[in-house]
Amino acid sequence: MSEDEKLQRAVRRTVGLAALRRIRRIVDADNALEADKQRWARRLSIFLILAAALVLAWIAIR
Repeated sequence: MSEDEKLQRAVRRTVGLAALRRIRRIVDADNALEADKQRWARRLSIFLILAAALVLAWIAIR
């Protein structure tokens, strides 16, 4: 194995690892965004259920 082949292998390995790390950061950011969306959807659902319950209670009392 020549020195040039060793260098090419090292470069490919380094570039491959850098690409995998970049993909991992993108996936982590996407997962965090999805978790944030899920939290907001849960909060909004709870708010809408409470609002509907209050409206029904107000109609029943009136």
